[in-house]
Amino acid sequence: MAVRRLPGFALLAGILVTVLTGSNIPAPLYVVYESRFGFRPDLTTVIFAVYTVGAMTSLLFFGRVSDHLGRRPVIAAALTLMAISTVLFLSAQNVPMLCAARLFSGLAVGLVVAPATAGLGELAPRSKPRRAAVVATAASMLGFGFGPLLSGFLSEYAPAPTRLVYAVYLGLLALAALALAAIPETVPARDRRFAPRLDIGLPPGVRPEFVPAAMGVFSGFFVLGLFVGLIPSFLGNDLHWTSHALGGAVLFLLYGVAAAAEVGARRLGDRSALGQGLLVLPVALVVIVVAFAHASPAAFLVGTVLGGTAVGLVFIGGQATVNRIAPAERRAAVTSALFIAAYTGFSVPVVAVGVASVQVGTLRATTGAAIVFALICAFALTVLVRAGRTREHRAGR
Repeated sequence: MAVRRLPGFALLAGILVTVLTGSNIPAPLYVVYESRFGFRPDLTTVIFAVYTVGAMTSLLFFGRVSDHLGRRPVIAAALTLMAISTVLFLSAQNVPMLCAARLFSGLAVGLVVAPATAGLGELAPRSKPRRAAVVATAASMLGFGFGPLLSGFLSEYAPAPTRLVYAVYLGLLALAALALAAIPETVPARDRRFAPRLDIGLPPGVRPEFVPAAMGVFSGFFVLGLFVGLIPSFLGNDLHWTSHALGGAVLFLLYGVAAAAEVGARRLGDRSALGQGLLVLPVALVVIVVAFAHASPAAFLVGTVLGGTAVGLVFIGGQATVNRIAPAERRAAVTSALFIAAYTGFSVPVVAVGVASVQVGTLRATTGAAIVFALICAFALTVLVRAGRTREHRAGR
């Protein structure tokens, strides 16, 4: 297994990128679907929410399944679910088919993140323990970003704007399935005893440091959800940027900056990265609100870069914290708990903003959400500082 450890690490990172690429492929295409199927823009929020229901279901009920059945079988199931989602998108004729496709893609994403992230931690070189957190978080951000980049450019410059990208993506999933066969199983002592049940408990002793990490990731993923859920409409209606390729490129910029921030923060301690991200997040939200208020492209791009930086810092800080505090036999379960916080931030507030926008307007709804999340960041910083002091006090005894 030692010989196969490094190739397996790289292949698993590639599989994680591939599965997560499918999660955001539809983002630049929603305006095409609206025109083709004749539904109102606010129905996009419903389709967005269906995806989140799928992801949260997998995380809540199957987050620890790979600790019992092994990493590879669960990842194989995620690839299968994503292939089903892709076929549904490829043949979609109406809104219910879009919802079904998004449900399966959410189930796939929620199922893959825990075993893939835990597996990277187990395959990482023992001499470089932080590499797993850096690669896992950067691969996640690149995967989330590649989807809209790919669909944006193919829908703008190639035929069959809602078909070709999914045919290409099916080919990528086939390559990922072949790569999975070459990865060693990292849970050799599998008990194969697992029944789906709601399990969000944390092992004793990890909660004080897990809470600020989860709050930071929750806040960071709100920024991601805000961009994926609302920015395409903002670009078209307020900035009059109607190019699908440009919309996909903007989303890729956000995720690409996040990935770069994660790589750049690889030498920072997990608490330091998390703290810096929590400081940058409120600033990013203020700039984004200013961009909305004044329809300013310059402020929007600055907010995109700041938002990506903040997301990258809190995500790498949160994942590195989990890798440090989680017991080996519960690593996938604790990783799932972190992603539950992430997807709650990614979805629930954005859906709430979308609903509130109908009543009070997008600017007021976004401003209110930004204020709430700035307060959450301040509280998370306070908890983080207290947890650090408690840890130092115990170490000094």
